Amino acid sequence: MPDVARVILDSLGDEGVSVFFMVPGKMINGFMSNYRAAEPENHPRVSPVIAAAEGGAAMMADGYARAAETFGVVIALDGPGVANTVGGLVNAAADRSAVLLLSGHVPTGFDAHDALQDVTPTGLDIAAMLTPVTSSALQVRDRRHPVRYWNRTLRKLVEQPSRPAYLSYAADVLAAETTETAVSTGSLSRPRVVGDRREIDRVVSALNGSRSVAVLLGSHANKKAVRRLLTGLSDTYGIPVGCTVDAKGAFTETHPNSLGVYGYSGNPRAIELFTRQPPETVLLLGCRPSQWNTNGWDPGIGDARHVIEVTSDLEDIGCFAPGSDTVVCDEETFLQHWAESLREAAAAGPVFPDNADLRARAARIPLHDPVPDEPTDAPHPARAVRILNRWLSDRVCVVDSGNHRSFATHYWTTDIDAGFHSSTSMGVMGWAFGAAIGVSFAREEPCLVITGDGCALMNGMEIQTAVRYRRNIIYAVFDNSSYGATYMNNKQNLPELSVLPGHDWAKFAESVGANGYRVTSLDELDTVVQKVKDVDGVHVLHVLVDRDAATPARTYRANLKAFERAKSGSEA
Repeated sequence: MPDVARVILDSLGDEGVSVFFMVPGKMINGFMSNYRAAEPENHPRVSPVIAAAEGGAAMMADGYARAAETFGVVIALDGPGVANTVGGLVNAAADRSAVLLLSGHVPTGFDAHDALQDVTPTGLDIAAMLTPVTSSALQVRDRRHPVRYWNRTLRKLVEQPSRPAYLSYAADVLAAETTETAVSTGSLSRPRVVGDRREIDRVVSALNGSRSVAVLLGSHANKKAVRRLLTGLSDTYGIPVGCTVDAKGAFTETHPNSLGVYGYSGNPRAIELFTRQPPETVLLLGCRPSQWNTNGWDPGIGDARHVIEVTSDLEDIGCFAPGSDTVVCDEETFLQHWAESLREAAAAGPVFPDNADLRARAARIPLHDPVPDEPTDAPHPARAVRILNRWLSDRVCVVDSGNHRSFATHYWTTDIDAGFHSSTSMGVMGWAFGAAIGVSFAREEPCLVITGDGCALMNGMEIQTAVRYRRNIIYAVFDNSSYGATYMNNKQNLPELSVLPGHDWAKFAESVGANGYRVTSLDELDTVVQKVKDVDGVHVLHVLVDRDAATPARTYRANLKAFERAKSGSEA
């Protein structure tokens, strides 16, 4: 008879999860001793990846969840281990990523006895601490129905919008035998938000009757089926498509109908087409209403004659473009209805007759801001991104938080499906070191990480995890010897508040088994990237960059200041 840990591990395998990320601990021995049990020829369907720290493991699970378009799993000892995952869980919750945190805690009977690492309500009460950042936070201290809690947690993981979930078992419950069986999320008929068919038909009719249409794609719509449907519609009917910051790469940016990124550090082409010279109709598909994604709440998005907002998340309705036509509907379902309707409309005559002019107008708008030509003591970050993009465009690009993200968002061009991942809503520094490992396990493709020296100080030790598990990852550490965003935003501060001491990240990389290269010029970077691009393994490029290079976020900054002035005036 299997124990509870075995049932959960088997269920993970049935759900298509291939790895879980963890740091070992006594109270999670049930998972550690079970993952190889009852597997043919000792090849488990679900294998552990041992991270350097629990925070890194949570970020790996987040990256896995995003790239696999399912949920990612982190297993940690409750108490200090789970506490170390909180930054990663907060980040996943803000970006609506489905991360499952499993843990083991003190056995039954040890609560209210001042036990070491008591996380029950008589101790630290970890479940209460995690409740704000999870859809479900449960501790199981009863052997009677332990798998019911697992089934409840699985149901939460497939809800929309996605959220992390926490499930912790007392160590003796985790090891207890059970006759209960796990539910399959396939049998749950993964929930879809299907709107009123009459409302869908109404807005589809408005779309089809428009002379010109462009689509702004958001993170809720960043699913393989949605990407495939939308690409087909764009190809067939010449529909231009832009992406919000958190959906960059959801529509391949080398596609001739791509407008690039709209929002923070977005591309002039997308910003101009959606706010300055909008088409007759703008379709907002699965967009989130955060300030970064809307370029500082730019009201220009509503200047189109028709704005139609379709989203599966009730929380977002009416927040992005007040006054728009809104439909609560699963984005894939909506596109299926639209595609069927367009086929009928196109049979009766041309659709979107002005879209050819719209695409021609878009082609005349530069995609990127110009990069200053004047020489500096260190390479300009934008030029460094372009060199990486020239040679590594076939890699999934995972970008960390800091000034380097602004340059990567603007100047990196994706030419592979869903080829860009970044932490956008919360921006936890150092996230990309672990997230890229999760992405690489989900896709089994080589990755590029663009990160900074401040991020490396926080989570750079996960390079060692990438080496240990033979990942094909290039880490490009943009070193401006500072917390760059703080330095740029607070130049009146004392230097010690933002300036960092110099470190040799190439030597650090070598110390943990990676290949390290220190780069001080663009020519050196070009040479090194060509050298390592086809070589398997972990490579760390320590790239010295210009600290004073201005980020390509002028429109965002201007709109944010305008918003602040309007807010101040309204409250005066």
